[in-house]
Amino acid sequence: MTRNQLPFRNGERGQTMAYFVIVMAFVVIPLAVLTVDIVRALYLQSQLQAAADAACEAAAQALDTPTFIRTGAQQINLGLGASYASQAFSGSVANRGIVGYSPSLTGLSLLSPTVVQCRASAGLRLLIPSSPTLNVRVVAVSEMRVNRR
Repeated sequence: MTRNQLPFRNGERGQTMAYFVIVMAFVVIPLAVLTVDIVRALYLQSQLQAAADAACEAAAQALDTPTFIRTGAQQINLGLGASYASQAFSGSVANRGIVGYSPSLTGLSLLSPTVVQCRASAGLRLLIPSSPTLNVRVVAVSEMRVNRR
């Protein structure tokens, strides 16, 4: 008896295609979209960390010049540092090729007179329909470096 003549196989041609479509629709495609979202989130985290590092380094360079001239004490001018940090952060996150995200520099604080901490966050809309926004938060710390001559 040949394969086409088996009694239980009559009328079952093409059923494999239906199973294949069901597996593709409910398993493979969602896993592929999830993989793309995970890669986007990791890329966003690395870009956001680099931007926070740049902002923190810029803020750490904001020497309080009048105090330094008057007393020789090294300390960060937080108002000037916030301005430097904002400019550096904006320049670092502009046009990074990440679609559907909203970065922001959420905090700048002094840990000591010469050490500054920067916090940044971003929301990322995922490609999976009706999924919540993924929030990514990073922290960077930088220390002032002033050389006396």
